[in-house]
Amino acid sequence: MNAFLCKKRLLTAIAGLFFSYSSICQSNAGKITGRVVNADGLPAENLNIELKKAHRITNTDGNGRFVLSHLGALHDTLVISSVDLHSFIIPIDLTNAQTLDLGDIRLTYNIKELQNVEIKGRALRSYKSDYSFLATKTEAPVKDIPQSISTITKELIRDKMEFTKKDALDAAAGVTHYSGYDEYTIRGFRAENAGNINGLRGYNSTYTSSMLVNIERIEVIKGPVASLYGNGDPGGTINMVTKKPLDQQAYSIDLYGGSYNHFRAQGDMTGPLNTGKTLLYRFNAGYDNSRSFRDQSFNKAYQLAPSFSFIPNTRLKINVDFSLSHVSTVLDRGQPGLQDDPNLKSTPLNLTLSQPGDYLKETDLALIATASYKLGKNLSFNAGYLHYNTRQHVANHGFDDYITDDSVYLNFTKWKYNTTTNTLSDYFTYQTRTGRLDHKILLGYDFIRSRVDIDQSFYEQPDQFGDNSGIVGTFSLKGPIYLPRPVDQYEPSDKDNDETEVDGDVYYTHGVYVQDFISFHRWKFLAGLRQEFYRGSGDDGDEGIRQNILTWRAGVVYSLTPTISLYGSYNTGFDPFEASGTLQTFNEPLKPIRSSLAEIGAKTNLPGNKLSASIAVYRLLVQNVAVNANDISNPDLFVQQGQNRSIGGEFELNGNILPNLSVSLAYAYCKATITKSKISDDIGRTVENAPRNLSTSWINYSLNKGALKGLGISLGHVYAGQRNTLDEQTVLPAYFILNSSIHYQWKKFTVGVLVNNLTDRQYWIAAYNNVAKWPGAPRNMMANVGYRF
Repeated sequence: MNAFLCKKRLLTAIAGLFFSYSSICQSNAGKITGRVVNADGLPAENLNIELKKAHRITNTDGNGRFVLSHLGALHDTLVISSVDLHSFIIPIDLTNAQTLDLGDIRLTYNIKELQNVEIKGRALRSYKSDYSFLATKTEAPVKDIPQSISTITKELIRDKMEFTKKDALDAAAGVTHYSGYDEYTIRGFRAENAGNINGLRGYNSTYTSSMLVNIERIEVIKGPVASLYGNGDPGGTINMVTKKPLDQQAYSIDLYGGSYNHFRAQGDMTGPLNTGKTLLYRFNAGYDNSRSFRDQSFNKAYQLAPSFSFIPNTRLKINVDFSLSHVSTVLDRGQPGLQDDPNLKSTPLNLTLSQPGDYLKETDLALIATASYKLGKNLSFNAGYLHYNTRQHVANHGFDDYITDDSVYLNFTKWKYNTTTNTLSDYFTYQTRTGRLDHKILLGYDFIRSRVDIDQSFYEQPDQFGDNSGIVGTFSLKGPIYLPRPVDQYEPSDKDNDETEVDGDVYYTHGVYVQDFISFHRWKFLAGLRQEFYRGSGDDGDEGIRQNILTWRAGVVYSLTPTISLYGSYNTGFDPFEASGTLQTFNEPLKPIRSSLAEIGAKTNLPGNKLSASIAVYRLLVQNVAVNANDISNPDLFVQQGQNRSIGGEFELNGNILPNLSVSLAYAYCKATITKSKISDDIGRTVENAPRNLSTSWINYSLNKGALKGLGISLGHVYAGQRNTLDEQTVLPAYFILNSSIHYQWKKFTVGVLVNNLTDRQYWIAAYNNVAKWPGAPRNMMANVGYRF
């Protein structure tokens, strides 16, 4: 009997524990679900979801969905917050074991307060950008800016699996390659001052292209912008905008592998460093290792890029960015052709004159600090500082002269190329009203100083080729054999060494400027004036370059409807284009390049603000254009022409036709001709590397429901028309390149495979002449695996 009672009591205790556990589980079985989309109807990723009293926090996934589970009965407040979107607040009453589905929650954009300096990070995911700091130095809607701006967002860059600036710029209307280096053709004119970061002048060492690990977007403002930034390229200015910290935790990692033993890894993490979210961080890092279809070519690179934002109150905002990057590669001077043979296929596309042991090693360090302080209700002080340091070491075999039609003499050079650039930009913004006119006035001062040290030496083998020959060996173009060269036996040559030493060459420039952005009903007026004081060091004790130049701009915008604006503008610019700070040499003192742009156009945000489109027509006139001298034995020699003119039009369409259908389309027509020249035969000739027609596209479609939900396909192209070069006999044919990818997203994982040049087309992206021409890559593949959490 006692045993029976013990068993009964034991079973009763177990049953009691079971029902107690079931009751506890049931009391914590409630959950809240929902999906958050932005004003465009697109999924809002990485938004902060918080139950205030319960202190339960989660984030939306890649589809905008969220779940808060294991909840008991509660009376609380749910808050959804974002940097770019208005917060969503709703009271929550949950009973035991209840599932509350909030459905789709649409948040509107938070655009009440525009930034004077870009401090706050952006979490939006789209191929379009609605704002820019570059054109006016304060945040302004693109449709209100009377000048053409192309923007390439990080989403487009990621979907196309592009890793460098040179890869990504094809997406901008009117932009193509001027050479295989980091120099471009914009609206028909060479652009090589491509080192702007966050609107601050950096330094472009020309031979390597920036990694995009920490880049939020690339902006190209077309035409001169001297009234705000001083000297620059006439066709346009390229600006890299860095990723800023977000106030929500987010992490991602991507691994890539593909053709030519290509391996790449990159990561991104961001979030607050304190509970008050006044101190934010972001850290981006990447590593890249690849061979190439080009003989002797390879690329190893890495980048580390932390950034911090400090926003203690509504008056003070500070952002600091660091970037350390390094690349180890070779200097690719292009595919050499046979003597007096303009047939581009006379030699294979992989042929190069680089020899085993050649190298190009470059380390770049950038420190960027930007700040904005609100002095009063309508007055702010804004400051930006950039310190940019470059260390470049090169050893390179190159072309000296032809021996026979299919064999050449080789020269050999080494150089150390060190630069230090400091850029300071200070300006006040003041908002006021006079009568019925609203003014946003800028008054600013810029200072830019670059110091350059170049130590370049040429070598020879005098026992084989004679003193002062500058020759170290021979090379067959028909039967190339790549063997290690006896570099340690080379001796310094006096042939060119006295012309290639720059010790502490310095240029600096001061600029003071004023700008007024006026609003009146549907009208907006932009006027700016800048006085530049440019100084460059001279040679042999000369005074050097001293240029005091006044530049100006004027523009008008009319809002035809709330979503359509028409504009017209006129801009002037200049570029001293002197030898200071580059390996370029000149046969005579150069006059400053002067430019002027007249432009009209229209911009629109299509219904729902999901899609933006723009069209522009322009006339760009450039005086004293400097071009490569087409001296194949001296590839860095430049000469100056009289006057060039380009007339053209551009069209762009970017954004989302549907929530799961994204597009980026661009077309440009450009007729760039030489209108004045010292050589009469050049007049009327089409400018080198300036195709008459350019177009590009990328269309991305993903299934958003059904069994194959998350599966997507992308298709795009790049087209460039026929191009002249500096050699009349060398003409590059038009090319049409087709690219495609297939990708799949499952929860926080993404996988994808991209194929570039689907039809395996042979083509050339640019050329100086028959010796220096750069072929495009044959068909190649890249695969990606990514994880976001």
